[in-house]
Amino acid sequence: MRCTTCGLGYTVPRPSPVDLQAFYPDTYVPHQEPPPPASRRQRLGARVDAARFSAGIRFGAFRVLTRTPPGRLLDVGCGRGDLAEWFAARGWRVAGVEPAADAVRQAVERGIEMHHGTLDDAPWAPGSFDAITFNHALEHMPDPLLTLRQAAALVRPGGLVVISVPNFGAWQRRLFGAAWFPLDLPRHLQHFDRASLPYMARMAGLEASEVRTSSLLAGFLASLQYALRGRLFLSDVTMHRAMHLLYPFVLLADLILREGDCLHVVARRAE
Repeated sequence: MRCTTCGLGYTVPRPSPVDLQAFYPDTYVPHQEPPPPASRRQRLGARVDAARFSAGIRFGAFRVLTRTPPGRLLDVGCGRGDLAEWFAARGWRVAGVEPAADAVRQAVERGIEMHHGTLDDAPWAPGSFDAITFNHALEHMPDPLLTLRQAAALVRPGGLVVISVPNFGAWQRRLFGAAWFPLDLPRHLQHFDRASLPYMARMAGLEASEVRTSSLLAGFLASLQYALRGRLFLSDVTMHRAMHLLYPFVLLADLILREGDCLHVVARRAE
């Protein structure tokens, strides 16, 4: 369904909180602890993945924070702490919020200050943070406006709230329809586009200063598999090779159509 006022899409029917837990099993990838690389090829692959992850932060959704003096940062829905750990290694004092217990354990083992829960019961005082990040987390929130208002209260005046979510206005979503991989139903309760997310940020007391899109490396190929067979069927090796071959086509389409499958919004709390 879509709101006729702001354009926000939302999943109907919405699973109950109890039913929704079944869609976050121990095998849910963002909460899984990656196995240590056992071979030279795996070690090389791990280094390549780490370099790609770092480049994605420096030049992608969170680039504004790499050009900001380090301060206090909160990562909401931080999973096992990949993003928080990256910023901690570069001088930021980081904390995370995550409802999944095993993911919290992994993040704590990485040295990250964690709150096992949500912003509803977060322990920090208003204005405690210089920046707050949502890395593909806000779309999982049952009440994103309330969540953004809570974030606006926790960030200091003039502080940044940086959000990355799937882009419901993407050309890939229009192409693949219900087979568009980032729909991720029913885990994704909300579906944002260029209009609805800045509108919601403004309703929460934040002003969007930057709105951009980009595309995930694997998104097009994953959606293509869903369209063909309703599931992922390529092996990891084939997937890895094919997505690199297809990505130049995706980048060209992004340049022409200007709507990648990820939406990035930088918002600031008023001074």
